[in-house]
Amino acid sequence: MATAERGRGFDRSTRLAAAVVALMAVSTPACAEWRLPDYFAPGGGSRAGTWDAFVALGGVAPQGLNYQSVAGTPDSVDVSMDTFFQGGVGFGYNINQFWNVNFSLAVGAPDYSVKSAAFTPYDDSVYVGSGRLNLDWYVLPGNITPLVSAGVGFVTLTVDDPSGGYYCYPDYWWGWVCYPETRTEAAFTWNVTGGLRMDLRHGLFVKAVAGVEWWLLSGTEGVPYSIFGTLSVGMNFR
Repeated sequence: MATAERGRGFDRSTRLAAAVVALMAVSTPACAEWRLPDYFAPGGGSRAGTWDAFVALGGVAPQGLNYQSVAGTPDSVDVSMDTFFQGGVGFGYNINQFWNVNFSLAVGAPDYSVKSAAFTPYDDSVYVGSGRLNLDWYVLPGNITPLVSAGVGFVTLTVDDPSGGYYCYPDYWWGWVCYPETRTEAAFTWNVTGGLRMDLRHGLFVKAVAGVEWWLLSGTEGVPYSIFGTLSVGMNFR
């Protein structure tokens, strides 16, 4: 009788152990879903592997420019450019939760003044186009994170040529249409920025940054720079 009771107890223990092992085997995949994501992996985190598309609006405060040896003479020219607004668009890719590479284009049209002891002072507008390729580092893995960024790019400055003529062409509706000849200068740029990113619901995000950009213009004394701030609103998607 005692032997039979011990046999039934052994059978119950065996069945209980088998049930625990089976429960662990079934529950292991479910538990794995609750593990923290590997934020540093290409597929880690909610932003990883996603694209950003955004519109941006900001302000730029350029430093004054000083051009040396203008038109082959020993004379110099001081150019001051007003603070101006610029708008643009851009896109980016989130490598993982912490790293984002992005490219943006922006345009603006500030007024500028030219002063020189040897030339007649004058005022006009300059059309500024710029592009930036930046690498952002998000300090925190959450939906609200500070960021630091650095990148390279270009700037183009287009002005009406004061010594040029006019370009005219016939138009069916308006007759002859004339535009003043322009002069464009392009330059390599680099920048550093810092700011904040907020990821909202439904893939929306907001990013605000401020930074300094250096313009490698030819003929200027030193390397001029501009201080800028930009607010971007965009959509994050896969």
